[in-house]
Amino acid sequence: MSENKAVGIVVATHFEASPIFSRLDFKRDASGLYKAQPNGKTIWLAISGVGMEPARRASNQLCDAGAKELVSAGYCGALSRDLKVGDLVTDRIATSPRPVWKTEARIALAEKAGAQAVDMETQAVIEAGTRRGVPIRILRVVSDQLGDDVSPLLGEEPTFSIVRILLRLWKPTRWPYLFKMWRQSRIASQRLGQAVASYLQDNA
Repeated sequence: MSENKAVGIVVATHFEASPIFSRLDFKRDASGLYKAQPNGKTIWLAISGVGMEPARRASNQLCDAGAKELVSAGYCGALSRDLKVGDLVTDRIATSPRPVWKTEARIALAEKAGAQAVDMETQAVIEAGTRRGVPIRILRVVSDQLGDDVSPLLGEEPTFSIVRILLRLWKPTRWPYLFKMWRQSRIASQRLGQAVASYLQDNA
């Protein structure tokens, strides 16, 4: 990668971005983007929000800022029994407009899409990067396995809501799901930070 080839990273949430922030000295600029310049290289990061349209807007904003490559980074759910928590996924990832919590739904999506993992943003990053003529990389880490049905905690609704999760936590029978997600997210977070830092060191 040339000296002037800035990288733009799209991450859906602050939680997913935190291990990346811990490894690079990002500063937020007036546009709301985060910028780091390790060893004279330019790295942009946008916290897009969850879903395809927010990811599309963030991708275009990064390109407008000068990014010559886009990276879709964050967590994903496994669609294959071979994938374990913390595994890095760089291809064959399906993008769903809504969360896919249940194992049965994940198996159906895997068969339909021929994918090994699912997220809610990558396809939009690919589409935006293709339209802007910049290459795209995928760095997604598995946070939940194929057999992890977290609908008792996250619900059956098609949208994520922290309020609904908190209401469900009034029932102690649902606490094991929370502890399991917390443990797995810690593993995924560490691996994500390592994967992004390694990629930027080798390619930026």
